[in-house]
Amino acid sequence: MTLVKSGLVAAAVFSVLILGRKNGNFYYRSVITTLCLTIMAIYGMCASIIFPPLGLTHLINSSVARGYYTLGRLFLDLKVDSEGEENLKKVEGPVIYVCNHQSSLDIMFMGKVYPQNTAIVAKKELKYYPFLGWFMTLSNAIFLDRKNKESAIKQARQAAQDIHKKNTCVWIFPEGTRGHEAEINLLPFKKGAFHMAVQARVPIVPVVIGNYYDLYSAKEKRSIPGKLRCKVLPPISTKDIKEDSADIEKLANHCRDQMLVALKEITYPRAAKKVE
Repeated sequence: MTLVKSGLVAAAVFSVLILGRKNGNFYYRSVITTLCLTIMAIYGMCASIIFPPLGLTHLINSSVARGYYTLGRLFLDLKVDSEGEENLKKVEGPVIYVCNHQSSLDIMFMGKVYPQNTAIVAKKELKYYPFLGWFMTLSNAIFLDRKNKESAIKQARQAAQDIHKKNTCVWIFPEGTRGHEAEINLLPFKKGAFHMAVQARVPIVPVVIGNYYDLYSAKEKRSIPGKLRCKVLPPISTKDIKEDSADIEKLANHCRDQMLVALKEITYPRAAKKVE
């Protein structure tokens, strides 16, 4: 009898969650988003302990990212249509992925294309977040202290060395902080990701998430179901790039120009697109 009651309660909760994915307000959807992230962070903590002895370390971050996207798809009715995923497989060996940054939801949306064997670069403050920070620490995320330039440069150099030593890829947001959500634009790129790529002599693969201001705005307390687009661009070689400031800046600007063109191309007109 107890099992039946438990089953009925679980079914009722699940039904509420499914109904709420289309009708929930900003605060309801924010709570569900946090719950989904917490669930995947706890899973990630467990995976970070269990997977390495099984030889599955390369699946830790990608399974968390894709799991988070799946939960968002199920309980928030948010869908990402991806393009260019074949570019993720064009390079054998380590690469650096650079992605635009709009809000905390980027973590969910990038899960649609997040590749295996990829560590993420994040601000140092995230290290102290319950569950998420613990998972990121266990999964060897690269934390940069944005307030300490010398420390950030040192950490970036170490990451460049580890790319080949650990045969791992890196995912980084070159804008360094969240962009202006209402503008279909990119902030100027910080040079850390490009120094890292040139020092490690690995290609850069840009990933662009379409602007989703119509679907989500923390400032305007808006969060609705819908879909957006994401595009993986062809790899950019760093083979002949010199390690001086002028060449690094040229590389960063070239990458930003390509990403900005793609951002404008894949962003839906200013009307939220409902999931079909």
